[in-house]
Amino acid sequence: MLRLESVVVEYKQRGFLRHRQTVRAVNGVSFSMAQGSTLGIVGESGGGKSTLLKAICRFVPIKSGRIFIDDVAVSSLSPKAFFPYRKKIQMIPQDFYDIFNPKMSVEEILREPLEIHFRNLTEKEKNMQIGTLLTSVELDYSLRQRLPAELSGGQRQRLSIARGLAVNPELLICDEIISACDLFSQKQILSLLTRLNKKKKIAMLFISHNIAAVANFCREIIVMYHGEFVEYGTAEEICTAPRHPYTQLLIDVVSHAAEQKACIAL
Repeated sequence: MLRLESVVVEYKQRGFLRHRQTVRAVNGVSFSMAQGSTLGIVGESGGGKSTLLKAICRFVPIKSGRIFIDDVAVSSLSPKAFFPYRKKIQMIPQDFYDIFNPKMSVEEILREPLEIHFRNLTEKEKNMQIGTLLTSVELDYSLRQRLPAELSGGQRQRLSIARGLAVNPELLICDEIISACDLFSQKQILSLLTRLNKKKKIAMLFISHNIAAVANFCREIIVMYHGEFVEYGTAEEICTAPRHPYTQLLIDVVSHAAEQKACIAL
């Protein structure tokens, strides 16, 4: 369903004395995902994870390599030719302000993608679809007139997921979507994504710096460090027998945090 071959992403940034220098954020990475699969990419902030996601969604250009969706090399398509493929892959960002107009209600936010991609729907059909979307992410229909700022963090993340589901995607890309939630909300969001994955057979690419959260949700894990994949395997393989020192460091950080919480509870 999704395949990357030796993808490289570079960008320019200001260096010493305002000289612009080239930074390689993603360095020749390759992976593939089948329909209904779950894959996690873990690593520290600035390691290239979010840049990779933006490249898959065509928000940033790639320097070299190829990206395929359903065996079509979409990385070489024009923006107009790529438009139909936007429905297949939907990205849920960490910050809801990246996709929500703060002046739009919940109902308007969910109506917008329907009007863009399904222009033949009647008003009645759109209203029915909005109700179905809210139900699918366990949001009460009474919230439809509220603004994003009037929702809790967990409710906003559920709304982000509902907006992504509006166009019936084959893949949901989740970029650090539980990092700003409390522990209870994190468990609820992960449980919701698990049910959606099983029920709708939607593939999910889950990005996080928390390897424990990824391991609880994803069947396979990629460890990304300085723009490169340093380890790739099943969640069990990665967490029980890490081969790369950076992977071990990520596991140690989670273990240390868990020990601190246990001491505070005592």
